[in-house]
Amino acid sequence: MEIKILTQKMPMDEVRKFAENWYGTMIKGTVDIAREKVALGSDYHIESCEELVKDGSHQNNVWGFNIRFEETPDGVLEFDSMVNIKPALSNPSRSINDDSVKSKAEEIIRSWIIFK
Repeated sequence: MEIKILTQKMPMDEVRKFAENWYGTMIKGTVDIAREKVALGSDYHIESCEELVKDGSHQNNVWGFNIRFEETPDGVLEFDSMVNIKPALSNPSRSINDDSVKSKAEEIIRSWIIFK
Protein backbone atom coordinates (compact mmCIF):
# COMPACT_ATOMS: atom_id res chain seq x y z
CA MET A 1 0.00 0.00 0.00
CA GLU A 2 1.31 3.43 -0.81
CA ILE A 3 1.80 6.37 1.48
CA LYS A 4 -0.75 9.15 1.04
CA ILE A 5 0.13 12.82 0.99
CA LEU A 6 -3.26 14.27 1.81
CA THR A 7 -4.84 16.52 -0.79
CA GLN A 8 -8.21 16.75 0.90
CA LYS A 9 -9.53 16.39 4.43
CA MET A 10 -9.78 12.81 5.62
CA PRO A 11 -12.46 11.69 8.10
CA MET A 12 -11.30 9.50 10.97
CA ASP A 13 -13.24 6.47 9.68
CA GLU A 14 -11.16 6.62 6.46
CA VAL A 15 -7.97 7.02 8.49
CA ARG A 16 -8.90 3.92 10.52
CA LYS A 17 -9.60 1.97 7.33
CA PHE A 18 -6.30 3.11 5.80
CA ALA A 19 -4.51 2.05 9.03
CA GLU A 20 -5.61 -1.55 8.44
CA ASN A 21 -2.90 -1.72 5.75
CA TRP A 22 -0.23 -1.42 8.45
CA TYR A 23 -0.78 -1.75 12.19
CA GLY A 24 -4.58 -1.57 12.42
CA THR A 25 -4.63 -0.11 15.93
CA MET A 26 -2.57 2.90 14.87
CA ILE A 27 -1.27 4.78 11.88
CA LYS A 28 2.01 6.61 11.45
CA GLY A 29 2.29 9.94 9.73
CA THR A 30 4.46 12.97 9.19
CA VAL A 31 3.64 16.65 9.00
CA ASP A 32 5.54 19.45 7.28
CA ILE A 33 4.99 22.52 9.46
CA ALA A 34 6.31 24.93 6.80
CA ARG A 35 4.30 23.68 3.82
CA GLU A 36 1.35 22.50 5.96
CA LYS A 37 1.26 19.04 4.41
CA VAL A 38 0.47 15.68 5.99
CA ALA A 39 1.51 12.22 4.83
CA LEU A 40 -0.07 9.05 6.24
CA GLY A 41 0.93 5.42 6.20
CA SER A 42 4.14 3.39 6.30
CA ASP A 43 5.91 0.95 8.56
CA TYR A 44 8.38 3.64 9.66
CA HIS A 45 7.96 7.41 9.93
CA ILE A 46 11.06 7.95 7.80
CA GLU A 47 9.22 6.48 4.80
CA SER A 48 6.46 9.10 4.85
CA CYS A 49 9.07 11.76 5.67
CA GLU A 50 10.94 10.76 2.51
CA GLU A 51 7.73 11.10 0.48
CA LEU A 52 7.23 14.64 1.77
CA VAL A 53 10.88 15.48 0.99
CA LYS A 54 10.44 14.11 -2.56
CA ASP A 55 7.38 16.38 -2.78
CA GLY A 56 9.49 19.44 -1.88
CA SER A 57 9.60 19.51 1.92
CA HIS A 58 12.77 20.15 3.90
CA GLN A 59 13.51 17.42 6.45
CA ASN A 60 14.00 19.98 9.26
CA ASN A 61 10.33 20.95 8.88
CA VAL A 62 8.96 17.40 8.95
CA TRP A 63 7.82 15.87 12.24
CA GLY A 64 6.49 12.39 12.98
CA PHE A 65 3.28 11.46 14.74
CA ASN A 66 0.99 8.52 15.44
CA ILE A 67 -2.75 8.25 15.73
CA ARG A 68 -3.68 5.44 18.12
CA PHE A 69 -7.16 3.95 18.14
CA GLU A 70 -7.03 1.72 21.25
CA GLU A 71 -7.87 4.52 23.68
CA THR A 72 -10.79 6.02 21.75
CA PRO A 73 -12.48 5.37 18.39
CA ASP A 74 -11.71 8.97 17.38
CA GLY A 75 -8.00 8.38 17.81
CA VAL A 76 -5.34 9.79 20.08
CA LEU A 77 -2.66 11.97 18.51
CA GLU A 78 0.87 11.52 19.83
CA PHE A 79 4.28 12.74 18.78
CA ASP A 80 6.69 9.83 19.23
CA SER A 81 9.03 9.25 16.32
CA MET A 82 12.68 8.80 15.47
CA VAL A 83 12.10 11.45 12.76
CA ASN A 84 11.67 13.97 15.59
CA ILE A 85 15.24 13.53 16.79
CA LYS A 86 16.80 16.75 15.50
CA PRO A 87 19.73 17.73 17.76
CA ALA A 88 20.67 20.65 15.49
CA LEU A 89 17.20 22.08 16.20
CA SER A 90 17.54 21.45 19.98
CA ASN A 91 15.21 18.45 19.81
CA PRO A 92 17.22 15.44 21.01
CA SER A 93 14.20 13.26 21.81
CA ARG A 94 11.53 11.29 19.97
CA SER A 95 8.87 13.73 21.14
CA ILE A 96 8.60 17.38 20.11
CA ASN A 97 10.13 19.54 22.86
CA ASP A 98 9.27 22.97 21.45
CA ASP A 99 5.66 23.74 22.37
CA SER A 100 5.22 26.13 19.43
CA VAL A 101 6.37 23.47 16.94
CA LYS A 102 4.14 20.87 18.59
CA SER A 103 1.15 23.22 18.56
CA LYS A 104 1.71 24.11 14.89
CA ALA A 105 2.07 20.42 13.96
CA GLU A 106 -1.14 19.52 15.78
CA GLU A 107 -3.03 22.43 14.20
CA ILE A 108 -1.98 21.30 10.70
CA ILE A 109 -2.78 17.63 11.35
CA ARG A 110 -6.23 18.55 12.69
CA SER A 111 -6.86 20.74 9.63
CA TRP A 112 -6.32 17.69 7.37
CA ILE A 113 -7.75 14.89 9.54
CA ILE A 114 -11.26 15.16 10.93
CA PHE A 115 -11.04 14.03 14.55
CA LYS A 116 -14.51 13.78 16.09
